[in-house]
Amino acid sequence: METGQIILAFFAGGGVFVAIIQGIREWLAFRRERKAKKEDSKALDIDNRLTNIEARQLAQGEALKFILYDRIRYLGQEYLFKGEISFDDRRILNDMHKSYHNGLGGNGDLDTLMKAVNELPLKKGV
Repeated sequence: METGQIILAFFAGGGVFVAIIQGIREWLAFRRERKAKKEDSKALDIDNRLTNIEARQLAQGEALKFILYDRIRYLGQEYLFKGEISFDDRRILNDMHKSYHNGLGGNGDLDTLMKAVNELPLKKGV
């Protein structure tokens, strides 16, 4: 009987060992899957954040375009009212218009105003 009990204990003990190993494998698989889900979640979060950043940049570009439009229009009308413009003011206004028109995709509404401003006589002195 002792031999049968030893064999039974050996197989029973081996079964416990196999169960422990299988449990460890399942736990490791669970941890890997959990880590992968977290990484996927972070990747989705990064995609959402990039989408939000792109939307904000687009809105800021549109806002800048309207601010430049208003500023160029105001300054152009002021120079036309005064009937003259300094060389530096004309250069700066043309640079602003170039940024508005080419850089931000302005629609050409200010082209007529800018043509009139560029035809103004230059201010004498500083």
